[in-house]
Amino acid sequence: MYAIGRRHFERRFKKATNNTPVEYIQRVKIEAAKKQLESTPKNINEVMYDVGYTDAKAFRTVFKKITGLSPIDYRNKYNKEAAVA
Repeated sequence: MYAIGRRHFERRFKKATNNTPVEYIQRVKIEAAKKQLESTPKNINEVMYDVGYTDAKAFRTVFKKITGLSPIDYRNKYNKEAAVA
C-alpha cells in the first residue's frame, strides 16, 4: 500500500517504539494474557490460545522473558481468586 521497504519500515518502527515489530506483537499478546490471567478463571492453555499462541513452550518462554514470571506464578501472584480456587 505504501512505497516503503520492509527493512526501512522495521528501522522506523524500532526507532519509534524501541521494539521490533515481532517484539511489539509479543508484548501486546502477553499484555492481553496478563489481563486474562488476572481477571478470569480460564486455564493457561485457554489464555494461550485466546491471545494467539499455539505452542505452549513458546508462550511460556516469551511470557517469562517479558514478565519475569511463569504464567502460573503470575496468576498466583496477581489473581488471588484463581489461586484459591
